[in-house]
Amino acid sequence: MPVAILIVGAFLAGVFTSGFFSDNSITGRIVGQEANITGILDGDTVELQDKSHVRLLGINTPEKGQPYYQEAIERLKELVLDKQVLLEKDRSNTDKYNRLLRHVHIDGENAGLILLREGYANTFFISPDLKYMEEFEQAEDYARGNKLGIWKKSGYTDCIVIPYFKYNAEGDDKENLNDEYVEFRNMCDFAIAMENWTVKDEATHIYKFPDFVLAAHQTVTLYTGPGSDSPDELYWGETWSVWNNNGDTLYMWDSDGSLVLIYGY
Repeated sequence: MPVAILIVGAFLAGVFTSGFFSDNSITGRIVGQEANITGILDGDTVELQDKSHVRLLGINTPEKGQPYYQEAIERLKELVLDKQVLLEKDRSNTDKYNRLLRHVHIDGENAGLILLREGYANTFFISPDLKYMEEFEQAEDYARGNKLGIWKKSGYTDCIVIPYFKYNAEGDDKENLNDEYVEFRNMCDFAIAMENWTVKDEATHIYKFPDFVLAAHQTVTLYTGPGSDSPDELYWGETWSVWNNNGDTLYMWDSDGSLVLIYGY
């Protein structure tokens, strides 16, 4: 079982004033700012007293409409809502949505690490914000090994395989979206109804299968761009590339939210 990130001692003295931050505090080896969490926006985003939003570093939780979306929100509420936390910056200050990027520490533990360890999130690191990567990966490995939350195994795990994955389209990816695709093959002796199954990358791109049946020992190709679905071709309908050329992970869950496969490259 991975060792949680320990924060030695209690928060140093600091009085909450008119702002949402106190002065910088040092707790053991963690340097950060104390804040009150007043709202939970989703499983990996919180709101502070002044309405600023904080995106938890190092994790992704299920998006709206995905299994465990609400469960991740409820768990984060239990951990941090209406509590004083320590916000720790890595390298970047904000993301493209102007959310603060922080590790959120509560009662001596990293909230993101807890969500990972209990199966409510997957790891998600973007350079240069790589602090705690090893500990976070260990926490995810623990949840996966124990089939917790989003890692609960599907009964179709042995049926679906990826015979071919073209994640790097020829030329400019965004100009050649349907040259980016992934094949799924049903290895079992029976047809599989895949309506409401989901495919996701490491980030927040999500494809939900339509009313679709994959026949026994047949293959369907999922293209990134637009097109007309058929029994052996499906189209994501994205206007931008989904799969990172320099490495990504594909996750597939069935309609019950159980994990069918993980494919990393």
